[in-house]
Order: sequence, then C-alpha cells, then structure tokens
Amino acid sequence: MNRAERKRRAKEDEKLLQAGIDPETRDAEPTAAMARQLHALFATARRERFIDPPVKYFHAKLEATLKAGSPVAVACAKGCSHCCHAWVSATAPEVLYLAKRIRKAGSAAAVERVRAAYLATRDYDFGVRHLHPHPCPMLEIDLCSVYDWRPAACRFASSADANACFRALRQLLGATIPVPMRHMKARGVYEIAMVIALHQAELPHRYYELNDALTRALSHDDAEAAWLGGEDVFAGARLDPNDALASQTTQLMYRQAFG
Repeated sequence: MNRAERKRRAKEDEKLLQAGIDPETRDAEPTAAMARQLHALFATARRERFIDPPVKYFHAKLEATLKAGSPVAVACAKGCSHCCHAWVSATAPEVLYLAKRIRKAGSAAAVERVRAAYLATRDYDFGVRHLHPHPCPMLEIDLCSVYDWRPAACRFASSADANACFRALRQLLGATIPVPMRHMKARGVYEIAMVIALHQAELPHRYYELNDALTRALSHDDAEAAWLGGEDVFAGARLDPNDALASQTTQLMYRQAFG
C-alpha cells in the first residue's frame, strides 16, 4: 500500500470512528480501524519518543463511545470509590502518560502515595488482590485526583448498584456487581484494538497492575523515552493474567486490521 492509499484508508477509518466504536455492532471493521489508527500513532510515538498522541486519541474514542448510543443507567456518582480499592489493569502507554502527569504536577506526596500503595499490595496477584482492598493512591477524599488521565479500565468501571459494589469490594461478601453489558463489550473491543496496535508497532502489549507499573515508571528518570526506545521499563511488573492477544477473536481481528 502506497502513501496515498494509506492516507485514504486513514481518512476512511477516522470517519468510521467519529462516535467511537459501537460495542453492539457485529461489524468488525470499526475495531480494526481503531487498531490501524492507534498503530500509526504508536509508530510516530516511537520516532518522536512522545506517548501523548496515541493515549489521548485512545481515551477520546473511549469517551465518545460512552457518550454515544442509548443512555446506560448506572449508580456510579461523585464520591463513590468502591472500585478504586481493587486491582486495576493498565497498558504501558497509559501508565507512562499518567506518570508524566503526576511528575508535572510536582507532588512529592502523590509519588510517595503510589509507592506506599505498591508496597501494601505487591504480594497479592490478580487472583487474590480482591481479598485485600486498598485505596488507589490517586484517591483524595474518595475523589480521583487524576480523573482526566485515568486508564481505560477506570473509565469503563460501572455498576447499576453501588450497594452491591460496597458489599463485594469493601465488605468482601461475594456480592455480584451488575455491570452494564454495553460497558463490558466496549472495554473488550477497545482492549483488542489496543493490544493489536501495540503488537503491530513491536511494543509490549500486556496489561500491568497499576500500582506496580506506576511505581516503576515514576522511579525511572525518563521512562517514556526509554520504553518507546525498546527498553523493558516494566520488566517484572505484575501482569493481568488475561493475554488478549492470544484469543482467537483477537487473532481474527489482527488479520482483518493488518492482513
């Protein structure tokens, strides 16, 4: 595909993604389009050692999806932070972007809270972390202090019953959290698009535990440039056990996106 053809396809892809990805559609092309758009942005990010454009684009499309379609009734409200006490998975680009925002804010206290949260949770893998609730270090009086920069997992976290969240995540009573199906599907299609794009850009595609990865990013003098340059900044960080790239659905989508 020559330059003119790539430019034309990118324009067509963006048209498909004006309102984000509709998670209810059976058409796989919007997810493939998202993967191609992200891949192009990651390729540029690698050359320029600058992670912001792909992360901002990713988050903007997530928000477009959340705003589109029929309204979804949720019980989530300002000050409700039950889900902020559990494991949070995030991609390396999202972690690097968030770490940079924390550094620019110049809050030594925030950096120390991240490290303290990591030390408090580092012994708990994905399978048992839910049995040891601990507040996200970015919480301040039950409000997210990095709300505009939060990872995709936090953006899609939702429930139709806040009391069920309290019982399940804080009291550990095993209650079922009624998550809206639209949000679950949306998280899935964006995860697929992200891991495909990262893999195609020859960048690590796995999801990391946020406290662990954020601590490593904040401890590295120039984590952003190093990671984009090929250094495994997050070597040894705890991983989400789900490797989305290994699924048959993702492999089919990969072929659709890149042939």
